[in-house]
Amino acid sequence: MRFLLAALLLLGLPLTGCSPKEPRKKPLPVSTLQVQPATFQDLGDYTSTLEAVDEVKMAAVSSGRVQARLVRAGDQVNAGQELLRLRVRERSADVQQAQAAVARSKAGVAEVRAKLEKDKSNFQRYNYLKGQGASSAQELDGYRSQYLAQQASLKASIDGVAAANAELEVARSRLSDKLVTAPIAGQVGDILVKVGDVVKEGDPFTSIIRNDRLLTRIEIPSNLSSRTKIGLPVWLRDTSGTKVLAKGRISFVSPVVNTVSQGLLAKAEFINPQGRLRSGERVRTQVEFGSQQQLAVPFSAVIQTAGQSFVYVLGSAKQLPINLRNKLEIPAEASVAIKLPVRLGALQNNCYPVLAGIKLGDRLISSNILNLRNGTAVKARSSRQGIALCRSAR
Repeated sequence: MRFLLAALLLLGLPLTGCSPKEPRKKPLPVSTLQVQPATFQDLGDYTSTLEAVDEVKMAAVSSGRVQARLVRAGDQVNAGQELLRLRVRERSADVQQAQAAVARSKAGVAEVRAKLEKDKSNFQRYNYLKGQGASSAQELDGYRSQYLAQQASLKASIDGVAAANAELEVARSRLSDKLVTAPIAGQVGDILVKVGDVVKEGDPFTSIIRNDRLLTRIEIPSNLSSRTKIGLPVWLRDTSGTKVLAKGRISFVSPVVNTVSQGLLAKAEFINPQGRLRSGERVRTQVEFGSQQQLAVPFSAVIQTAGQSFVYVLGSAKQLPINLRNKLEIPAEASVAIKLPVRLGALQNNCYPVLAGIKLGDRLISSNILNLRNGTAVKARSSRQGIALCRSAR
């Protein structure tokens, strides 16, 4: 008998008739939601640069040396506020010369007017004498010609006064150009000159910017030109795409397509009252060309394996392949998780549009998905979380 027991132990045979089965695992509790349609926008996604609607490049109207800088970079200024004062001594001399020219012209007019009165008197006297036979026609013609010449000279002198006055106004205007003022209210940009520098006429030295109204230039592919219209909604988003920075609408669509890039230029304006956005900032820009209803699944219910998207839906064991059901040893009517491959669109508002793989009314498993396998026994409870997850954030 001792030898028989040793042989049985060596063969690994149980000493009893059968071993007890492992206890069946309890169903895994999961939340489910019914697959329903949601609204998805047909979006164009671009990167663009913001520009201030009101931005003025400041330059002196005429050259001069900076005598005083009356503002600092970043200051808020009002329309008409002084920015720079230039030293322009030579312009004062120009005004004085112009004033002297006006005076000379007026004196010339007075002199010509006096001669005209004299020539007029002579002409009238000889005209009378001619009528009395005391003067010849030749003498009368001479005084008439002299009188007409003085009339022409008076007109030329008066025109000379007008020209001199015009030159005086120009000189005074140049003198007033020593003060450079802000044409609009806004914030002063970087100032490129300092006291003592020479500012040349027309060279920009700073800018005045208002960031409360911004625009962005969007280059839309030409194949979307027929769908690009004034009034389409446009969103500015942060780089992650989750936060809306501003909302506007297309205000301009170019009538022509760029021959090089084959892009269609569109502009959209945005209100920026708190100045969170700035001119020159690069932003993610989305244009909504339309919207449609599609079946939706929340981001949290999707798993990715080797580039393929999958979801779990609630089903019964009888839907499993027979070999898997036998391997799992579960009743045909038991609730199980069924793993399905799906084809999804781009993520929007924390949900994916479903292109293929599941149908309306399927009960999607939305919790514990990392612990699930195809055929895992589950205990389902309904959840309304998916409705909130797929609601538009706009």
